[in-house]
Formats: sequence, structure tokens, C-alpha cells
Amino acid sequence: MAACPNRSPFLEHRTQGTALKLTHLSLRTNLLGFSPGHMAWMLLVGSLLLSPCGWADVEAQDEQQIFLSLVDRTGAPVTDITLEEVTIQEDGQPRDTLRVEPVDWPTKLTVIVDNSQATSNALVQLRNGLRGLFEELPAGVEMSLLTLAPQPRWIARPTRDRQKVIESIGLLAPDSGAAKFLDALVEAGNRIAKDEGRHFPIILIVGSDGIEGSSVIERDIERLVKQMVQHAVTLHVVMIARGGRRTLSNTGANQVQVGIGLTQMTNGRYENIAASTRLTSLLPELGKLIGESHLRQSQQFRITYSRPRLSYQRPGGPQITATTTRPGLTGILTFDGRIPQP
Repeated sequence: MAACPNRSPFLEHRTQGTALKLTHLSLRTNLLGFSPGHMAWMLLVGSLLLSPCGWADVEAQDEQQIFLSLVDRTGAPVTDITLEEVTIQEDGQPRDTLRVEPVDWPTKLTVIVDNSQATSNALVQLRNGLRGLFEELPAGVEMSLLTLAPQPRWIARPTRDRQKVIESIGLLAPDSGAAKFLDALVEAGNRIAKDEGRHFPIILIVGSDGIEGSSVIERDIERLVKQMVQHAVTLHVVMIARGGRRTLSNTGANQVQVGIGLTQMTNGRYENIAASTRLTSLLPELGKLIGESHLRQSQQFRITYSRPRLSYQRPGGPQITATTTRPGLTGILTFDGRIPQP
């Protein structure tokens, strides 16, 4: 059975003696609704205890997969855990561990920036921040760079050549057209969905609460939400507040609400900044965070275990616990391998 395609919860950890235990954590999920008459996006927020593949219909399942990332006392990733060292339990009941496989999937980072008139005064800070961001990324991360105005377009296509991407930053130029924040997210989601290779996709978008020129409709956003969950996408958003008086038609409520909702759903970061000078330090901070995520995600284990054919009545399904007999380890257990913020 493949890894669960439609859930992305995290499991917190605690240590007991020489064993590592990880238990289930509830998350807040955000669904997006659309009112075409007013072009207003609304967040329908509800708390949901997420579970792998929906435990209500597991009667036909024999196997379940989870991902385990471990570090030792020095913070170095553990890469040699064996089948015999791992024990899985559901609600305290032991399960048979079938396979422990190393995961070395690459990270693919898409950076999208607002180059409309709304951010024209921030161009120098944006360029400096982007250079710092890419310099923080470790080797092996695929990166690309796009702009939002007058439509999403490439500045640097996907590559692992960091210097090539850094040199392309000089091509950033302001445009008089409206930024298309939502169009860019939808296009990024479609590209990720078409990529057949195993990888961890990350999107970082620098936008503004200026006029939004996208032409997406409700089903586009619904598809984007599904793609982000199915492909374990992490979204980070930096939103530049323009300040001053606004009318309802140009407040940028669409991109703000969608950005907040999707970052919460994917466990990414949403940063609202009033001063463009913050870009110079914030973007390198996010680059460091993404680099740390890459190191953890690309050095973890996919664990397959057997489970009985039964239904769970408790919402969210069973409490899953992973224990390793090796002393001094800490870690993160997930259903999809995504670790946005180690």
C-alpha cells in the first residue's frame, strides 16, 4: 500500500528512558469557500483530529505506512535504524513491523515573488533577501524563481545550480500589471501534481495585499487544496502590507485569507510585514528553515506495519506510538514525511 495520499498530520514526541515514543497530535484544518458575486474568500475553519487515510474505512486494509525522522544527542540525523529496533503500537496494542526503508527524496523549492507596483519600492530589499535565502539552502535542493506580474512567469527554471538562480535575481523588475497571487499558486500546484518523481515540494511566495488580478474560480482552489494534501506540499507566505486607506475592492483580502488558510493547513509559516526592510533578514531565516527541513526530510525512514481489519469508532482513529530501543534519540513521526518546521 502506498503512503496515505490525503492526510498530513504530525505526531509529537517524548522520550521515556532509552526509548523514543511518539503520539498523535490534533491539527486545525482550513477549508476555503468562494463567493463569486463579491470575489470574497472565506475560511471555514474547524478542528479535526487527522488520521491516515480515514480510519473509518480501514476494514479492507492490511498495511499502514508512517514516516520516522530521528536525530541523536548531537542533532545529527540517524540513518541506520533497523527493523529489529522499531516497535509500533496502536492504542497500546503491538503491531508487526514489516519494513523500515530509508527515505532520501529530494526537496523541490518554488519561490514566487510579487513584482507589481505594490512592491516596487521594496525591490532592493527583495533582491537582497532572495540572495540570502538561496545562500542558506544546502546542496541537493532543487530551486526555481518566478514573478507574479503581469502573470506568473519564470525568472529561473528548476535547477540545483544555486549560483545560476542567484544570478537570475538581477532580472527582477517591477511591472505595472496587477499581481496574480492565486493564479501562481494554482499553477504551482498543477506542476507539482504532474511531477511523477518522489519529492518534498515547498512553495515560498512573497506577496502583497495590493490589487489581486487572478482569474481563478472556486474549483481551482479546491483542486489546489487537494494537491497540497496529496503531495505533502508545504507553503510559506510572506505578505507585505502596503498601509494607508483601502477600499473593499482592493484590500487584497483574497490572497491574505487564502495564504493564511493554506499555511495553517500545511504547517508552513505566514509572515505579515509592514516594513520592506524586514525582507533582508526574513527571507534568509526562511531559507535556513527550509534547509533544516530538507536535511530532516531527506534522511528519515518509511515504516510499514501490519494491522488488523477493524474499524475505529473514536474520531481520528487509534493513537499511534513508535518506539526505538536505541538510547538518546529524539524524532518526529508523520503520515507523509513532511517536516516543515523541525
